[in-house]
Amino acid sequence: MRNNQLWFGDNLTILREEIADDSVDLVYLDPPFNSDANYNVLFRTPDDVAASAQVEAFRDTWSWGPEAQWSLGEIMRSGGNVAAIVGALHTALGDSDMMAYLVMMAQRLDELHRVLKPEGSLYLHCDPTASHYLKIILDAVFGATYYRSEVSWRRTSAHNDAKQGRKNYGHVRDVILFYGPARNLTWNTQYSEYSTEYVEAFYRHIEPGSGRRYRLDNLTAAKPGGDVSYEWRVKRQNGGDWHADVEDEWRMPRNGWEYKGKPPYNNRYWAYSHANMVELEKKGLIGYTSGGMPNFKRYLDEQPGVALQDDWQDIKPRGQSESLGYPTQKPQSLLERIIAVSSDPGQVILDPFCGCGTTVAAAQMLDRQWIGIDVAYHAIRVIEDRLADQGKPVEYDLGGIPRDFESAIALAEKDKYQFQWWANYLVGVQALKEVKRGPDRGIDGQMFFMNGPGGWGRVLTSVKGGRNVRVSDVREFRAVIERENAEMGLFICLRAPTREMQREADSFGNVQTVHGYLPRLQIVTIERWFQGDRPVLPTLGHVAREWFNPKAKKKRGKQRTVDPNAPEFPFSFPGGKNKDVVVHINPATVPSEEVG
Repeated sequence: MRNNQLWFGDNLTILREEIADDSVDLVYLDPPFNSDANYNVLFRTPDDVAASAQVEAFRDTWSWGPEAQWSLGEIMRSGGNVAAIVGALHTALGDSDMMAYLVMMAQRLDELHRVLKPEGSLYLHCDPTASHYLKIILDAVFGATYYRSEVSWRRTSAHNDAKQGRKNYGHVRDVILFYGPARNLTWNTQYSEYSTEYVEAFYRHIEPGSGRRYRLDNLTAAKPGGDVSYEWRVKRQNGGDWHADVEDEWRMPRNGWEYKGKPPYNNRYWAYSHANMVELEKKGLIGYTSGGMPNFKRYLDEQPGVALQDDWQDIKPRGQSESLGYPTQKPQSLLERIIAVSSDPGQVILDPFCGCGTTVAAAQMLDRQWIGIDVAYHAIRVIEDRLADQGKPVEYDLGGIPRDFESAIALAEKDKYQFQWWANYLVGVQALKEVKRGPDRGIDGQMFFMNGPGGWGRVLTSVKGGRNVRVSDVREFRAVIERENAEMGLFICLRAPTREMQREADSFGNVQTVHGYLPRLQIVTIERWFQGDRPVLPTLGHVAREWFNPKAKKKRGKQRTVDPNAPEFPFSFPGGKNKDVVVHINPATVPSEEVG
């Protein structure tokens, strides 16, 4: 088992080809479900044709189609409990988007069961939309005896689906299904704080001087069991008060004065020996009731809290300071709790839908090994930058990223959107546009450079990963550069351009910049990139988010200052006031030491 691993690509393929049997101690997965986040919408209607293709780079959309049908056939051919349950669900749900989701989840859960150690745990984070179906599939994969708990996490205080006229309750909680073996389960009990009401009710005594709160606990056993052979006398036989210095008088039981489980003693037995009680008394840990009954003084500040229950309301949604631009991002404290409870330092944590890397960051913080997998290349870059900001170097293997021309071709053929993002990051693009609705206007990315008295200059990119790239594509991109009044452009494609394509690019001429006389349109091929060829570019600058919003937003009644020289934070943000466009900053263009 290698140490920390970060994988880019389809998680089912990586699980099958790269992760060994019985090699993982804890699995946490937060797969896409019925979310309001635009990039994470699972249940698309057939007429949702207006969504831009670029959105596919950020969503793992599962709808019924050839892939779902093939996956269903694979499950049914394998037989067993999973096939029986999935077959029954297919009969009930038909060729629906929900069924496509369940089929693909069943495949992945089966692989996660294979890689999980016998004493390991699995936490599946979902919402009530599909949790009941997923629980049935988990029972089939692991066996019903592996079900441990259904944790309810309150992710928000209120939600707008409870508005008048919507005829529904507000959806404020997520479900976390917890599976693990009954025996040998890795478990570290965690505690939460006592409520104010609990403290006021049970720790109502306050010690004079120190101000410490305490409660009085019974020192007797409720029934015979353990060592109950000792007696502690509350009062003298003759009715006088008990004195600690008359120890010998009460060492042995005397008829009529022992607690023997008969009325009026309510079946209670002293649980501490005479000598131990004397020591507790000397330490000031014995308190007496009004009736003279000795009790143990249990101080509030020495208690760990209440053992965790299955209703987690104490972990708040992640704050803005923690945000990395993922609407479904979970607070790191949530993952830290799960990892602390169900794993030990040095053990391996796996997240097959790692998104912006909250599980990875929490595992690294708690001294665990980790494996993160995500299908979006942008997510991999965000995770890398997140790890770099942890304060000390983090060693890990990076897999699935094209390392040669052949693997780049494979990525382009498998997923043209992820190829587009990878190629943009490769050339150092600073801002990538995700267009949610409408055309992308021929711009895939932008780079910015200081251009002297002329202010800022721009370099636009256009990526074509197909085999049939023509001179007309270059000509169209040239028109985009002119229309946008940009200084330069990079046309990125897989293979060497034809003579006509190169002639069209060369005919666009050069542009005068403070960095020299540079080609206005360059064709960058991935084939030549791996041979060492690089485009000629000016020195790029660091651009603040306000640069993308010409009309700076007002804050507290004052106009915010737009400073394009300010370093940018590595997360996504809405560009301008157009909610259908999101500009994603390339984390690699901002030195980690400059990120505040």
